[in-house]
Amino acid sequence: MAHLTALPAAAGVPGAPLAKPYANVAVTPAEWQTLADFAQRRSHKLKVQERAALERIVTPIDRATADWNRSGAGTAPRTFLLREMHYRQGPFWQWDESMWLEVVGPDGSCPKNLRFPVTALANALCGQRRLHVRAGLMQLHRQADLVFGANLVRVAIDDVIDTLTSWNATHEVMRWQIANAVVDILLSNGSPHLMDVTDELLLALVAEYPPGTARRNGIFKVSRVLADRGIITKPLTSNHHNTGPRAATLADVPPAWLEWAQKWRKFALQEPATVRTMFSTILVAGRWAGEKHPDAVAPDQWTRDMAAEYVADTMTAVNGQWAGHNTNKTTFGRSLAASGKANRMDSLRGFFCDLIEWEWITPQFDPRRVLSLPLSVRSQLGPNPRIIDDASWAKLMAAGLTLNIEDLPEYGSPAARRLGRAQTYYPIEMIRALVCVWLFGGCRIDEIRRLEPDCVIWDQGHDESTGEPFQVCLLRVPANKTSPAFNKPVDPVVGQLIDAWKLVRPPQPRIEDRKTRQPKEHLFCVRGQLIGKNYLNDYVIPGLCQKAGIPETDSRGALTSHRARATIATQLLNAREPLTLADLQQWLGHKHAASTRHYAKILQRTLSAAYKKADYFARNVRTIQVLVDRESILTGAAADGQPWKYYDLGDGYCTYDFFAKCPHRLSCARCPFYKPKDSSAGQILAVKDGIAKMLETVDLTDDEREALEGDRDAITALAKRLANTPTPAGPTPAELGTTDTFIPLTNLLGTLAPARPGPTGGAS
Repeated sequence: MAHLTALPAAAGVPGAPLAKPYANVAVTPAEWQTLADFAQRRSHKLKVQERAALERIVTPIDRATADWNRSGAGTAPRTFLLREMHYRQGPFWQWDESMWLEVVGPDGSCPKNLRFPVTALANALCGQRRLHVRAGLMQLHRQADLVFGANLVRVAIDDVIDTLTSWNATHEVMRWQIANAVVDILLSNGSPHLMDVTDELLLALVAEYPPGTARRNGIFKVSRVLADRGIITKPLTSNHHNTGPRAATLADVPPAWLEWAQKWRKFALQEPATVRTMFSTILVAGRWAGEKHPDAVAPDQWTRDMAAEYVADTMTAVNGQWAGHNTNKTTFGRSLAASGKANRMDSLRGFFCDLIEWEWITPQFDPRRVLSLPLSVRSQLGPNPRIIDDASWAKLMAAGLTLNIEDLPEYGSPAARRLGRAQTYYPIEMIRALVCVWLFGGCRIDEIRRLEPDCVIWDQGHDESTGEPFQVCLLRVPANKTSPAFNKPVDPVVGQLIDAWKLVRPPQPRIEDRKTRQPKEHLFCVRGQLIGKNYLNDYVIPGLCQKAGIPETDSRGALTSHRARATIATQLLNAREPLTLADLQQWLGHKHAASTRHYAKILQRTLSAAYKKADYFARNVRTIQVLVDRESILTGAAADGQPWKYYDLGDGYCTYDFFAKCPHRLSCARCPFYKPKDSSAGQILAVKDGIAKMLETVDLTDDEREALEGDRDAITALAKRLANTPTPAGPTPAELGTTDTFIPLTNLLGTLAPARPGPTGGAS
């Protein structure tokens, strides 16, 4: 027969962890008889003999109720429990929760005035930590005072409320939401000290309350305080129960394949988001194998032919095929896009490469060669940044820089809204800084959320032409998925709005950084939690679109936070003084230039303007004015060798018919084909009737192009090289004595724009 062991010294002492004094205690026949005799009497007091016989049972009760009320408030609950033991023929410390609910529940046998003290005894002595919730007790403070001692939990409540208040938490919910949550946690833990709370306890409590309930929301807020104190590892999140794939997603995957896939997921070194994407695509291959080759499902059973068959089937697959459980069925039945095919191939290839590299399987084929995307499909992929058109982006910038409270959804109870006390969910100063970083920073949403309070660095630069100083604002971007932390120049308005937010920003706890796993302060943090990752897309951008008067979607899809990154990058690449691709790569924080090409592209208008500015055609050809003597042609004099075509060289004319092929055309050697304008023949030609003017295009050599572009050394060198080259008439410039007195061709025009066909037609 077991005997009640001595109670620990701390038992019944206010503030001490609650013990279980009835562990392994069995009631003796003598004790049962004494209980029966006591139950027959109406008196609540135990006789001396009865108390001595029931010493092991009543002593823990008396100790637990010693501080309730010195006038004997603990006598009635003790009498009730002793009589219930007799009526139910079972020790109350062995009752399960359902039995206790029959006693203290809304329809239980316990008198209403005894429900609180009896429930408190069940918590303190029998470990029924959640009975206060199951029984529907509302006044939890009263319950806590009975269990732990008067006003003992008030210390913990005030501590949590003071901390949350310093973080700018909403005052209206403190005294009822936070206080009840703290009491509920302490009662469920069996200790009045916050330091005794564990992660497992909070997870269990949150799971019991439906989403959106006040008690559940209060526990989330309390968890932030506990995480800041280091009592728990990290604060609770509303989607912690959604970590990992859904059970429905794994249900239709062959077990042999699923085991390998889950093992790979556990050791994969890619980014968590990349692992999630790859894992879902790897499961597609497992479902395919279960359908096509049920006898060879495991990765170590795949052969080259089997892998090639999967590639062929992927090329003809449709959305939803082998996808398993998927709630989004809007595109089901459509052919896979090139990107979808590439995703399936790349994920499976990476999966097999990892298994082979880790020596988990013996390779039967080379996944890099066999599981590769056909070139015909690969050619369909390429950079295609989803930029926002200039007009819409300009309106968004104007709306963002003039953002006010009335442009965002109101937050607050209906009563607060009626009284005009509604506000935005986050402080307007923080939202303005957030929008400005989005409009000018070109950052990913993850980088924006992880900015630190001291992310702005002010510097000074000097204008290269005037030397005047100007202010430089550098934004410290945290480490991203490919690069360490770096600084980038941004518009000073970004730093100004961030500094304005920091002036009113309340102190916030240090939160673990998602990338570095180190606790740090975050700029966009309020009430002890980071700004929601969907807040910008779901609330701010729609508000900006409404203010700007533009739709929330365009031909490229919804206007999201990430499209701003592509828009800014493209504008910087197409500016009047554009950033080079290398500059843009560093500004965006990309490790490889290939990544930058997915965010920025040369616009058509920029390409056209650059081509025109390059003047490709004009710098390889020039036009020269030509005079045509129509009289010489009509009279037949041209057939007898008389000149009929005159190339205007500025100081004279060249009468050589094949002027375009003359090696001396740029530096006329004054051969017999040259007719000076001041000669009699030249003067007669200027006033002669029947002269038609036209323009003729001349193709230039590299030497001639350099000379025309103003290089005197090139002209001199050209003349020297042509000194011994015969002219169309035969003699060389050296023989003619014109090596130092050549005539430059001054009428070669720099553009074809003014060219017009002459009266007789001709090149223009």
